[in-house]
This record gives sequence, structure tokens and C-alpha cells, in this order.
Amino acid sequence: MTGIAYSVWLPLFALLYGAVMLYWVRAAVNESTAGDGFFSASHALAPWISALVIAGASMSGWFVLGGSQQIAAQGFQMPALIVGGVLLALPGTLFFKRLWFVAERMRVSSQAEVFRVYYHSPFLVAASVAVALLFAIGFAGLQIRAISEFAELMTGGAVSRLTASVVLGFMLFAGAGIGGMRAIGYFGVVQTVLAFAAIVVLSGFALIWSGGFAALNSGLLELSATEGSAGLFSVSGVIRFTAGLGRGGELGEANTALANLSFAFALMGFQASPLVLKLVFSTRSPNGIAAGQTWVTAGFFGAIIAFCIALTGAAGLANPNLGLGGLLGALQTNSPWFAAWIFIGVAAGVQLLAGLALFAAGEGLIRHIYRPYFNSRLSKRGAITLTRIAIAVLALIAMVMENLTPVTLSALAALALPMAFQLWTPLLGVTWLSWITRPAAVTGVGFGFAGVLLTEPLGYQVLSFFGLELPWGRWPWTIHSALWGMAANVAAVLIISAITNRDALGAEAREVRMLFSGRLAMSDKAGTLSSTAWSVTLAWFFLAVGPGLIFGNAAFVAPGEAGPVWLLGMPSIWAWSLAGWISGVGLIWFLSYKMEMASPVHVAIPPYEPPLRLTRDKTAQEQERVRTLMLTGAIGFVLAVLLAFSFGG
Repeated sequence: MTGIAYSVWLPLFALLYGAVMLYWVRAAVNESTAGDGFFSASHALAPWISALVIAGASMSGWFVLGGSQQIAAQGFQMPALIVGGVLLALPGTLFFKRLWFVAERMRVSSQAEVFRVYYHSPFLVAASVAVALLFAIGFAGLQIRAISEFAELMTGGAVSRLTASVVLGFMLFAGAGIGGMRAIGYFGVVQTVLAFAAIVVLSGFALIWSGGFAALNSGLLELSATEGSAGLFSVSGVIRFTAGLGRGGELGEANTALANLSFAFALMGFQASPLVLKLVFSTRSPNGIAAGQTWVTAGFFGAIIAFCIALTGAAGLANPNLGLGGLLGALQTNSPWFAAWIFIGVAAGVQLLAGLALFAAGEGLIRHIYRPYFNSRLSKRGAITLTRIAIAVLALIAMVMENLTPVTLSALAALALPMAFQLWTPLLGVTWLSWITRPAAVTGVGFGFAGVLLTEPLGYQVLSFFGLELPWGRWPWTIHSALWGMAANVAAVLIISAITNRDALGAEAREVRMLFSGRLAMSDKAGTLSSTAWSVTLAWFFLAVGPGLIFGNAAFVAPGEAGPVWLLGMPSIWAWSLAGWISGVGLIWFLSYKMEMASPVHVAIPPYEPPLRLTRDKTAQEQERVRTLMLTGAIGFVLAVLLAFSFGG
């Protein structure tokens, strides 16, 4: 490899990128004159900015790094990846509009605050913050590690992974910690454009070096004819009753239709996470949600996933030398400046997600945990300062873990999406299903988290450390932990809601219900289409990501003299997934506009005026909580050290 990308182009582009970032950080700081400016951009982000940044955060870095590499390694056995744009857009279509109006009515700016005012539940607040922490430390940290490894590869080791991660960590703090939400919104547009331009160009080079689309698919057809490779181009049945990975289940047999369906549910957890909802609540109007979810997320960026990321992965599948690392290496040899530019684009996508995650986690720790329960007298300026410190500490923790404990980091990252998916039930209770009671929502999320932990490595390894061996491993019956958790979640919600008082609501929850039954009530025209909407949605899930995927194995295959022939000149399951993406965009359009789930509404929502309540001094209680927290932390640390010494050897 040539070192010119390190000596000239890579640092030059990195400096230019950093200068642009600092410019927008400075602009954001100058515009932020109050605490709301730092935490929620004064609720003034333009709808087009939010739409673009939400799409960028939803699928930029982690799809190009994870999606293309998975296709290159495992083929098209998980076609749910290819319709990822539609899956990511569905939660936004369902929740964003109504949650924005809840936040506008109650004058709140985060998911945790919505849970606090509607359910009055400290547990749900803590659950929301915990999910943000998983994204900030695990999910984003793992991607920073991957991009740091690429930096080391591209520079021939001149820039170590540790050095690259330190630089990225500093840039994350500068972007999110100094500029706040406004800087994330402004610079997020630049990061999104850079990231997706890099993905498109990278896929173009992958296609060119594969000899064109026909030559690429010819290579894939030859690969499918080799012994043991046919399974790379098909879904391996509906379900397999294995004990899970690590307990007799093999990875090659784990990519069933139910594995795809349950993985699709995990993807649908992202836009229900506190990260994305932070962007939604910082937007000045909900009237761009329908267009953003339909044409930006599901349409344009969904096409980038279905074509560009799939092409990049397919090139690596047909020719291992054209994997993501190989592509960047070949680009560096042939055009160092282009390689450096593409690397900066991919890194921008990773930084967008990581910065948003760190900000949401830092705010959650200070504004939703520390101030309400440990220091209610904390000023806005003090909250901003402590949030910046929290972001810096979290970035440092992620940097340390990605360099010293990558296995633990990977285990934490695996929890982020399925844990976020468990927040669907309380969100549905706020927006659509008013019969979900506070005890049901709390119990459901608790059971859902337990279901996820017990079917992921972190959970059963912790139990194994204490001598409790579970009879199953990861994803038993080839079902992703997101669905196992949701099964327990829904069961608990249904049972608890049936036996608790559905009218035992606080004043704020009653106001929210009145809002949705009055000014924001669904029109009669949309109501008549509800049965159609249910039928179309269920049919799409069945065929695009569910058991119907097995029809895609051979839907576009015909027998030939020399062997099977791909009728569309590409793998049948890929073509089936492309049809699923196209029909999925139509589904999002139908739900957004015809069902009015995300359609524009021009209604003024006055702020809710809570009844006057006597305030009391909580200083003594808060000081006692601080002492208890410090004592508990010290005891926990000592016990952890003793257990590690006793059992870890």
C-alpha cells in the first residue's frame, strides 16, 4: 500500500472535515442563548433537516459497515437487510407525528420526559436512558472501533487503531458536547450527504471492478453452482428448532424466515429509540414527517440500501478481494485522494450516529436521572456543563472499551436494537392503545428486557459466571432476541392491562387522550381504511420479511440445460427483496398519507397548564439518595473485584 493517503490526502481531508465541523459548532453555540438551545435546538430545526439527519443516523455507518460485510460473508440469507429502509421508516410513520404533538402539548423534549409525564414512571425513564447508554457505549463504540481499524489499514499502521479512536472521540465531544442539539442537526446534514455519497461511489467502484452488473451476477451464479454454496442465495426454511448459537445451532442454519422477521423487528427498534425521538422533538413542525419517512428514509435511502449496499456486499461475496477492506485498499492504490474522501464519508456516517447517541445518553443521565432525583435545584447552565462532562466521560469509556474489552463492547452493542424495540409498548400506550395501563407498560418493558438478556450472550454469560447454565444459547429456534423479548413484553402487557384499572390516569395522560380524541382524531375516511391497512401491512410483512420469503428462493429461477437460470439476471431472493422494497415504499405512503398517521396537520396546540401544586424542599432526600448511590457503587465495585478474583483466576 502507498503511504500517500496518510502523508497528504487523509490528514488533509480530515482537517477540512474538522474545520467544517467546528464552523457549525461555533454557529450552533452562537445561536443557542438558553438551555433549550443546547438540549433541543430551541425546537427550531427545519423539518427537512430533521428528515435528512434521521435518515442518515438510521442507516449510514452501521449499514455500510455491517450490512455490506454480512452479505459478503453470508450471502443473501438475510434479505431483511435489503428492505431495511422500509423497516426503519415504519416506526417513524407510526409514532413521530403523535409523539411530536404530545411533546408540544406537554412542553417536553425527550422520550424519557414523555414517559415521565404520561406514566409517572421512574422505571420507564431509567429504561429510556439505559437504551441511550447502550447505543452510546456499545452500538456506536463498536462502529468507531471498525472505522478505526480501517484507518489503521489505510495508513499501513502509521496511524494506530488507538490513535484513530482517540481522534474520533475528541471530534465526537467537540460536535455533540460543545455544540449541542443544534450542532448535531446542522452538521448532521453535511455528515449525511458525505456518508451517502461515499456509499454510492464505493458501490460504483465495486460494480466497475466486478466487470459490470452482468459479470457480477454471472460470478454469483457460478458461486451458487459450487458445492455447499447454494445456501448463500436462499432462506433456509421457516424455522429450525435448535437450542441457539453456542448450543448446537450453526450460523449457516440460523438464517430462516423467522430469523429474518425477528431481525426486522430489531431494526424497527431504532426509530423508537431516544436518539431519533430527540431529533423529532427538536423539530419546529411535524409537517415534514410523512415526506421524510416515505420519500427520504424508505424511498431514496432505502434504494441506497437495496442497491448500493447490496451491490457492495455482492461484490465481496463473488470476489473476496472486493470486500469492504479490499475495496478501500484497491482505491488507495489507484486513487489515494478518492480513498481518503470515501473513508471520511463513511467515518462521517459513524460519527453522526455516535454523536447523537452520546448526546442523548449524556442528557438522559443529567436531566432525567441526576437532576430529578439527586439535585432538583440544578440550574440550566449547570445542567449543560454536567451534560458536557457526561458526554466526555461516555466517549472516554467507549474509547477504552473498544481498545481493551472489544468482546464486552460487542455484547453491549448486540443489546441496543432489541432493547429499543421493547419501548414500543409504552410508546403505543401513549399514541394509539390507550388501554395500556401504567403497571402494564412498566411490567412489559421489564419482561421484554429480561427476554432479550436471556437470549443474548451477555445475559447467559453473566448467569454462567454465577453457575447458572441455561439450556439454550443465542437466538433459540433461530428467533432473534428482539422477538423473544417482545413476546414476553406483549404477554405481560395484555395480562396486566386486563386486571388493572384502565381509568387510573394522571391529569397529563388524560390531556393526551383528549388531544387524540379531539383535534388529532383520525378522519372518517381514514377510519374506513383501517381494515385495509391492517391487511396490507400484514401481507407485506409475511411476504417481504416473514415466512413468505421462502417463495423468493425460487420465484425467479427456471431450470436450464446447464443448471438453474436466474430469470432476472440476479439472485431470485435479491429480486424478491427489491420487489419488497418497492411495495414497502407504497405501504409507507399509504400509512403516512391515506391513513393520516404522518400526514401534515395545521393545528395550533396550546401548552398544557398543570394544576398548581405545593413544592417542598427535597434537599435532605436527595442528599440521602446520593449517599446511598455512592455506598451501593462502592459495595458493587468491591463485590465485582472479589468475584473476578475468586472465579476468574
